[in-house]
Amino acid sequence: MTASSTLHFWFQLMGSVAMLAVILTALGLMMGLVKLADIPRKLGTLLGIVILSTILPGFLISAWARMSMWQQIALAAFGVILLLMLRPPPKTRSKRKG
Repeated sequence: MTASSTLHFWFQLMGSVAMLAVILTALGLMMGLVKLADIPRKLGTLLGIVILSTILPGFLISAWARMSMWQQIALAAFGVILLLMLRPPPKTRSKRKG
């Protein structure tokens, strides 16, 4: 699977998710579950999420393709180290007295 077909699939998926969210918002409005005053805020949030989720992968894939191999390895190692640092420390067992 190439990067362009992956991005094409991602754009189609995001379009489907956005359409489903708009339909659910409209149904919620018709059933009285969503207030009319909340719709612009919800649609604005949805639009922001869709825009970010379509632009960000394209940027990351193009940046990753332009990196040399040693930069990719260093970035992957940095990510692994960061994940290990953010992981909570293991709990120590308390010793029983008695």
